[in-house]
Amino acid sequence: MSDNEGSVFVVGESDASIERLIEMLEHVGYQAVACKNLKQVNFRAKENPLPIVVLSLSSTFLPALVEDPTLTTCIEESLVVGVLNVTDLPIAIDLFRAGVADVWLQGIQENELQESLLRLEQTRKLRVQSNHDGKKLEIINAELEKSLRMLKQDQLAGLEVQKSLMPESPLIFGDYEISHSVKPSLYLSGDFVGYNFVLGRYLLFYFADVSGHGASSAFVTVLLRFMIGRVIRRHTTENDHVALQEAPLGLLEHINNQILATDLGKHLTIVAGCLDTHTSVLRYAVGAQLPRPILITEGKAQYLPGKGKPVGIFEDAVWNVEQILLPERCALVLLSDGVLDLVPDKNLDDKEQTLLRYLSDSSENADSLKNALSVDILETPQDDISMCLLIRGM
Repeated sequence: MSDNEGSVFVVGESDASIERLIEMLEHVGYQAVACKNLKQVNFRAKENPLPIVVLSLSSTFLPALVEDPTLTTCIEESLVVGVLNVTDLPIAIDLFRAGVADVWLQGIQENELQESLLRLEQTRKLRVQSNHDGKKLEIINAELEKSLRMLKQDQLAGLEVQKSLMPESPLIFGDYEISHSVKPSLYLSGDFVGYNFVLGRYLLFYFADVSGHGASSAFVTVLLRFMIGRVIRRHTTENDHVALQEAPLGLLEHINNQILATDLGKHLTIVAGCLDTHTSVLRYAVGAQLPRPILITEGKAQYLPGKGKPVGIFEDAVWNVEQILLPERCALVLLSDGVLDLVPDKNLDDKEQTLLRYLSDSSENADSLKNALSVDILETPQDDISMCLLIRGM
């Protein structure tokens, strides 16, 4: 007799074969409950998890039963067994396709019955566990979706904060115009652009790319914005023309010390510069930024000299300040390394040369340059893609 007692619902017209089947089921430890039809089973089996339902019907009713939607409901909620005559075996295929758990032949012996019931009990345990795991997974998925919605809301809020810290674009002063574009690969960007026109004379700007992606990198851009903002406010408040004429001397060293002090494990590449609009002298420092700053004059694009270590890795690192005199008609282009992913060449040197040729061919005027540098058409870039464009006399 089985140790796992439970109810078995037997569907069929009462006859000798049904009585014998009920007798065997009770003998092996199951409570056999006779039902006239599947609707009665579905009503009486609600309190039983995955009950066993035995269909012992005549061959006249079996074909119609296979098409009965009530059987589908019963199969979903029960372990259904069909009892057939030998002559009804072709119907067994239809029953298995419908999803029955087993098929018995009339005249089944008690040992065969016990073996089948044992398999059914194993199937019941697996399905019960599967249903339990499925409900548990539904709860986990619901919690995950809730967390993702909250994360998306946080990311969108962070995006608005980051956008609010970006400078006005374009900013026009005299013969100069500066503008920017930032296309993040995620909601938030590790790229950041900042520029200010101060004391009616100096354009201070920086173009940074923080390592990594997402919120942690974006937070560093916010930190960078406030670090540089404090330096600029101090110079403007004190009307310190001497410091501004020497800018960005010491700026990258200051940022380097501040980033290292945070111990965030982040570093950044950066170009920082100061343009004296009275003299057209541009002073700038490069911290491992690729591609390097590009100067376009008379339809020719070239990389400006300058190199340096990334900011936020090496203690006591120093960066050289380069100085050039800007022509009366020119454009200075700063690009993040995400742009290089858009260039089809394989190695870096080829990518850089292709980029120069492309910008040279697109520099007839300011509008053509802006169109060439537009990244708004990209929907899902692999990396943050940013540009900053400073134009004079174009």
